[in-house]
Amino acid sequence: MNSNEKENKQSSELKAPSTNGNLISFDDFDNFFDDFLSRRWPRLSDWNIPAMGLEKGFPKVDIIDHDNEIEVQAALPGVKKEDVDVTVNDQAITIRTSTKEEKKEEGKYFRREISRGEYQRTLSLPGTVDYDNVKASFKDGILKVIIPKTEKGKRKSIDIE
Repeated sequence: MNSNEKENKQSSELKAPSTNGNLISFDDFDNFFDDFLSRRWPRLSDWNIPAMGLEKGFPKVDIIDHDNEIEVQAALPGVKKEDVDVTVNDQAITIRTSTKEEKKEEGKYFRREISRGEYQRTLSLPGTVDYDNVKASFKDGILKVIIPKTEKGKRKSIDIE
């Protein structure tokens, strides 16, 4: 084994600092951490695993509680209107979407952050709603759903005696 091969082998092995009895010298300690921090650690994109936990909060939404209605806005970048399904009952809204890869890219990804696949998110609504009169629109990747409240679901001011 030549000196370059020995150097490469040593640089790929992380060694614990040597001890003199129970004490570690400061130089050994510093060298240990310098070696540890200078290593090239694999990027998450190198591991070829799905984006961890991203699907739990997708799509990102805003829910705005107005006096007579609830407005739900969902950011759906890269999704077509025909690939969105919205269902509402008197207590929750469910948004289902799907995105597909248009073509398979050749080569190895350097970074892959765009999520593709089928997603579903169900969100509780603040109050009882009139789900028979819901209106939805989709423009520029933003889904907007207007859900009227029932009389029972509207906020009511309470007089304090």
